[in-house]
Order: sequence, then C-alpha cells, then structure tokens
Amino acid sequence: MNGKPRSIDADVVLDAAARLIESDGVEAFSMRALAERIGVAVTSIYWHVGGRDALFDSLVDRLLAEMAGLPMDGDTPSNRIAALARNQRSLLIQRQHLLAIAHERDRTPMLFLPVQQRLAAELAAIGVTGTRAALVLRAVQVHVISSAVMQFSAVRGPRHQEEDPSLWTAAWPDQELVAALQSPTDYDAVFEYGLDALLAPLAQSDAGPRRVRAARSSST
Repeated sequence: MNGKPRSIDADVVLDAAARLIESDGVEAFSMRALAERIGVAVTSIYWHVGGRDALFDSLVDRLLAEMAGLPMDGDTPSNRIAALARNQRSLLIQRQHLLAIAHERDRTPMLFLPVQQRLAAELAAIGVTGTRAALVLRAVQVHVISSAVMQFSAVRGPRHQEEDPSLWTAAWPDQELVAALQSPTDYDAVFEYGLDALLAPLAQSDAGPRRVRAARSSST
C-alpha cells in the first residue's frame, strides 16, 4: 500500500465488516477481504477487534443494541406495538446476515428479548397478560420474522415466478384474483394487512383502562 497508513478504530472496522457481510454474505467474508475494503493491513484488523470470532461477537453485540433501541412511537399500546413490529421487521431485513451470525452463536433468544419485553409491557397496559399475552406476543413475532425472511428471499434469492399461470385456468370464476396472484407480491402491503388483523382485537382494548378510570373518577 502506498501513502500514509489510514487511521482506523474498532468502529471503522465493525462498520466495514457489517457492510461487507450484508453485501456478500457470511460465507464470502474473510479478514483479508475486510482489510482490502478498508485499505489497511490484516494485522491492523486483528489489533483493533481481534480475530474473526471476536469480530462476529462484536457485530452481534451491536445488533443486540440496535434491537433494544428500536423506536416505538404511538399514542396507544396497539399503535406502539405496530410501530415496534414495523421497525423490527425493517432491521431484520437490513441485518439478515448478521442475524444468521447471532443464530450460530446461540444468541437469538437474547437478541429478541428486548423487543418481547417491550411488547409484553404494552400488552399488560391494556390488560392482556398470562397465556393470552404469550400467544399474542408470539403471533406478532412470528409474523414479523417470517415476513422479513420472505422479503429478504424475494430480493436476494434467485429470480422465479411466484405463481405458475398454467395452474389458474380461464375457467376460474374470479379472473381478477388470478391476475392479482400472478403479479409480483407487495410484501410490505401483505405485512401491513396481517399486522392490522393481528392487532385489531387489541385496538378495541386500547381505551379500556382509560374508560374504567374515567368512570371511577366521575363516580367520586
């Protein structure tokens, strides 16, 4: 390398590693490729973050911090749950390869724990606790995670037809349905439709505790 050596720190290395993994995948990642991406010697990478395992552990720590700090805006519990679900899905799509690293290190439960605890707190605020809260929480998480995986696969996977036109004949009575199913899937719209359906019963409970408090205050 010519010229003055580049000044780097651990954050520079981790930022570059995350970008490299997200663009090329975990399998293609190497410390040498990372050093070339940054423009430093491989020994400099080891000096700042350690070896490959230590680097991956640091990336998972960062992802955990991102997951714990996701925005959760909204004026009702159901709106805040919806906001958190959307933001979690977006992060999972952006960090799909890092999620795989977390899974390999058996840190997936810890990764999702902050989101689950925040969901549980919002559910408790509208009186949803115990086994019902566990069911709702898991339903939301399954919806978020499966939607993220399908979106990621559609964007990065090999191209293929989502529907085989030959399977739907002209004799089918709803040709508008046939045409719609043969068009590309709008994964964002599908996610929102499913999320609305999941949270509709909760939205009806949003004002419940407030109505009870209002009734009590008016009777005093």
